[in-house]
Amino acid sequence: MTSTLRGEHVGTVEEGVGGERAGLRWLSALTAYYLGLSVTWGSLTTIVLPALVQQIVPAAIKTSALSLIAALQAVVAIVVQPISGSASDRLVTPWGRRRPLMAVGVTFQLALLVVLAMSRSYLAILIVMLCIEVASNTAQGPYQGLLPDLVPHDRRGLASGFLGGAQMVGQVIGVAVAGVLAAMGHVEAAVIFTAASLGLGTVITLAGVDERSGRAGAAHLPRVRWAAPELRAVADVARWRHAVRAMVLEVWGRDVLEQRDYLWLLGSRLAILMATGTLQPFVFYYLEDSIGLGGRAGTLVAPLAGAVVLVALLAAIPGGAMTDRWGRVRAVSWSAVSGAVGAMAFAVAPSYLSLFVIAIPFGLAMGIFLSADWALLTDVAPPGESGRYLGLSNTVTAASAVLAVAVGGPLADLVNSVHFGLGYRAVFVLAAVEFVIGAWAVTRVHEPRRLAREA
Repeated sequence: MTSTLRGEHVGTVEEGVGGERAGLRWLSALTAYYLGLSVTWGSLTTIVLPALVQQIVPAAIKTSALSLIAALQAVVAIVVQPISGSASDRLVTPWGRRRPLMAVGVTFQLALLVVLAMSRSYLAILIVMLCIEVASNTAQGPYQGLLPDLVPHDRRGLASGFLGGAQMVGQVIGVAVAGVLAAMGHVEAAVIFTAASLGLGTVITLAGVDERSGRAGAAHLPRVRWAAPELRAVADVARWRHAVRAMVLEVWGRDVLEQRDYLWLLGSRLAILMATGTLQPFVFYYLEDSIGLGGRAGTLVAPLAGAVVLVALLAAIPGGAMTDRWGRVRAVSWSAVSGAVGAMAFAVAPSYLSLFVIAIPFGLAMGIFLSADWALLTDVAPPGESGRYLGLSNTVTAASAVLAVAVGGPLADLVNSVHFGLGYRAVFVLAAVEFVIGAWAVTRVHEPRRLAREA
């Protein structure tokens, strides 16, 4: 049987990792999927969904309606991504263990994006977005395991810098293109653009990254023989049901509670991602109602996002590489402090132009955090279970989105009912507090970098 779920872990973290994986070309291929994914979610979260919801629901409840979609999406991500990541730890195929699930998830996601472009009611948008979330996390869980599987320990900072840079570039491209198309009244075209970006990035990663030479190496895989007995084994539903049930139960095993450094890191990520999750969904409304840009907000989001991303990019890749020398914990902590400064500045910004100055500390925070955090997470996750633990980390990522919009959305509406436009400034003050909490929590993490080198 050449495609199955099994309990044992194969190989070692560094096994089969050749020098070519330190090259820029290979890292670019690794991050191409993440770039396309970031284009997709940057445009959907910041432009497309707010625009679609605003066309359908009354203005008085648009923030809460948008928050409901985001909250339910996060619940789906909490459930799906750890399971798909853990499944990829065990899946053995002739094409590796991560890439097949990525291909399946992205295929369904592309089809659902086309359906979203044709949706004309709030209920239809809600249902389609939840299905998109299922498909997207089916692919994301396995993808996250590629970095610890294939990248040497002393190059993970650089690789994380590439991933952080890809995320930021993708988001600004998505926001810029979708913002222009939405301003022209072509929201459906914006959705199709995101689908094309995701599809292209996925093809580049699947074709350019041969994971069979990594931990799930070809030496550990059986030869392909599509004989009748093997086909019957693949079709044995009872066998697959038992394997899947055991895997799902193991994903949420209590052994996770023994990983103290991992738990502190999740707490830090929760607070920091709540802060960024509080900011991103409401920037459109902030510019529209608090800064007073009105109908120009859609097109003016892109220049501001571009300024933040420019600063973040200048910090991301070199910052990720530098964490291999001066430590991931320190980098995450200082990035959160910088984010708190930026969030407070957003809360008191007097004009649109002043936001471009504020982009400096906030951009530094994003760039360094996205680079250092992923590298620290791959270091802390137990070897052999990277898909599971990185998938479980998405529980915090998704929960942060739930908590951010669950608190931020009603808070904005409540304050706006007293003084319209002030609600989004109050949300940014909340974000600053969350950044500070995240900066403190990460200092409790014992960085395993030195111990790993000695081993």
